[in-house]
Amino acid sequence: MPQDPTISLDELFESAQIESVQGVGSSASSESPNPGDSSQRMSNGLISLDELRCEFIESIRAGMTAMDDIYSEDGVLLLSAGSRITPRFLQLLRERGIFHVQLGAPSDRADESADSDGYELPIDIGHDFQTPRTRALDKRLDGALMVPVKINSIKAWRRPRLSIDDLKNEAAQGLEQHTVTTTAVADICDSLRSGRKISSSELRKHINHFVNISTFDFDLLPLIVAMKSGPDDYLYDHCVNVALLTLSIAAQLGMDRESVTELGLGGLLQDIGMMRVPESIRLGNGELGGREWHEIHLHPLHTVEMLSSLTGIPQSVKFIGYQAHERIDGSGYPNHRRADKLHMFSRIVSLADVFAAMTSERPYRDAMKPYEAAKTILLKGTANQFDRTLVRGFLDTVALFPIGSTVILSDETHARVLRANPDSHTKPVVEEIDQEGQSTGRVIDLSDEPDLIVIKAN
Repeated sequence: MPQDPTISLDELFESAQIESVQGVGSSASSESPNPGDSSQRMSNGLISLDELRCEFIESIRAGMTAMDDIYSEDGVLLLSAGSRITPRFLQLLRERGIFHVQLGAPSDRADESADSDGYELPIDIGHDFQTPRTRALDKRLDGALMVPVKINSIKAWRRPRLSIDDLKNEAAQGLEQHTVTTTAVADICDSLRSGRKISSSELRKHINHFVNISTFDFDLLPLIVAMKSGPDDYLYDHCVNVALLTLSIAAQLGMDRESVTELGLGGLLQDIGMMRVPESIRLGNGELGGREWHEIHLHPLHTVEMLSSLTGIPQSVKFIGYQAHERIDGSGYPNHRRADKLHMFSRIVSLADVFAAMTSERPYRDAMKPYEAAKTILLKGTANQFDRTLVRGFLDTVALFPIGSTVILSDETHARVLRANPDSHTKPVVEEIDQEGQSTGRVIDLSDEPDLIVIKAN
């Protein structure tokens, strides 16, 4: 199974067998079919809006070409004009309980539904995955992208720092708050899954708490994440881990408190749409095929829909939920958006999400070592999947040898990384550990030890 789901996008669309057909009009029959005979109307493989406004899916055959966009009755785009109708497309319609469709542009009800309480099913397997709400978000993004996001990375000497003992004590208390926040996220997700309107005020309180303690020491939140082991429920723990890492990166980038808070909320909520992915896929322990990846690639659209029931959520949080799995080179999902179409907040959260996911154990794979995960992100930044400025901020926060990872020094000392040294990514602060992995109490700042280096990282 691929470590990065974005790698399988080409395979996903190949398995969906949606083929874009150019010049569809040239293949039309010169004779006008009888509008009253569906079989004659379909025999040339083309569906015309002038002939038909609504069709039962039993009347649509694989191999036909859609001359017009195909929509559900609720105005959700299912397949773009010029696309080949495949057996896979028809199968997905039936699985989703869609038995008839509308051809051509729907009425304005689609725009109205973007602001309604009803849940719109994202099933487009053409060029984009869309719902009325995400189409509305795309329009709002055009304006939001015109507003610059101020980034002024914090110099190492300006970073707040606690003593090592105080850092450990605060991390222990923060670990308890992590558990409380995880429970709060689970409760809110249960409410959202049932479709109830609910306030975001409780989640904002949890985020504000972490924002406050992050001002004590920028290494505190990554240390809490590193201390969190053996998650009881991966999804909710993951949400909190992403939020804490996001807050740390945003603080290192020198962003204002309002932006940091919004980023934290976005990190906390960006994966809640996974609740709508079948458990057999979300919790399965086998390799995922094209159909399973299709379901996972839909989850950002589910997130946007669920966020519509959460009151008091800033617009930027919805942008994050929609775009956190996109990549600046267009290799992400759900819609292959490139850098110029991605909100800066989404790019920041994507880094935290990838690192948290790679370093967590899943039923179908072991957790990646923090050093290997950090190295992977660095390589992907070089390959233009991630913004290089943000990757630098990530490394200043988490370090090339991430907090919590174990290392062997050139004098054969075994140690655990306690904090980053932003001016020297290869020289973290570490604590010596014994054969059982317990601290001996000896703390070493490698930036003060010119002859001592890390020779191996785990």
